[in-house]
Amino acid sequence: MKAFNISKTIGLTTILIILISCSAEDGAIGPAGPQGEQGIQGEPGTDGNANVIASEWLDVTFAPTISDAISTTIMDERITQEVLDNAVFLVYARISTIPNNIVSLPFTDAFLNTSYYYILDSSVNQLQVLGVSLDGSSPRPDFLDQMRFVIIPATTDPSSLENLTYDDLVIQFGIN
Repeated sequence: MKAFNISKTIGLTTILIILISCSAEDGAIGPAGPQGEQGIQGEPGTDGNANVIASEWLDVTFAPTISDAISTTIMDERITQEVLDNAVFLVYARISTIPNNIVSLPFTDAFLNTSYYYILDSSVNQLQVLGVSLDGSSPRPDFLDQMRFVIIPATTDPSSLENLTYDDLVIQFGIN
């Protein structure tokens, strides 16, 4: 039995010495292999933001239309039937009372009980923005003081533009 324990001890010791004496370092790194063949050319991708149109920030003045509504009109030759049929049209507005606060239309201000939305009329190249009171009061004509529209061509997936904040739009399309 003693001989068996001795051979067991020698066997375990030998295995431990082998494991401990192995190092993780390999030899020197060999030269680089030859360059592989060039792959085939991929399909061209869709254009990025090259065709995105963004207006400048436009000063707007709202005027009463009826007792519980106000409107302003922006005329621009880029508002065409082709745009309405083949592009995404977005409108953003700056809130005059809160610096650097930009909202996308349609927009409802719960505090002022006013809903803002827009109508496009390509026959006269017109963007009309309406502010309608939700409680019958007169909307504040100075609440929104600047607007900007953005036209994004149909090459962009419209679902990627849902709930797009102005900051996200600027980043995604590189708009100044």
